Amino acid sequence: MKSIELFAGAGGLAIATANAGFDHEAVLEWNENACATIRRNKAAGMPHVRDWEVVEGDVSDYNFKRHAGSVEFVSGGPPCQPFSIGGKHRGVDDARNMFPHAVRAVREIQPKAFLFENVKGLLRKSFANYYTHIIHQLEYPEIVRRGDEEWTNHHARLEKAVTSGKAKGLRYNVSLLAAS
Repeated sequence: MKSIELFAGAGGLAIATANAGFDHEAVLEWNENACATIRRNKAAGMPHVRDWEVVEGDVSDYNFKRHAGSVEFVSGGPPCQPFSIGGKHRGVDDARNMFPHAVRAVREIQPKAFLFENVKGLLRKSFANYYTHIIHQLEYPEIVRRGDEEWTNHHARLEKAVTSGKAKGLRYNVSLLAAS
């Protein structure tokens, strides 16, 4: 099954999903050192890694539509710093919050399945509404934010769609699995 890995870091999750049978068309990562690690493994002929297209750059500039119709699985680990227990706890207001781009990838690629991992801190009470917002966006990725709409207003529209049962279009069943 063709796949794409977002926020790949040095490739740990990408290697795990490749070992599970997924074939990455591309792995995306902005960190130069992490990409260098993947490229070294690729040059060494490491199984799976040797076939990856390594895309170094900001995921916010990436055209996911080029993978629509070919990629069936999207995986990745959006940066955890905005939600980590040890940090500034800025959540949605942190520039490193890449969940909107993870949702955009799902919306534009329309895979059969996706997997995103993050820290337990995302489940804290202070992030509860935003966590629910992330889940609802992944459930209904075609209900997009309007122009200057605040995430809280978008969340209210998503909640209405979820509770009314009237949402149309692309729909995913989303589950949380505790890995720890």
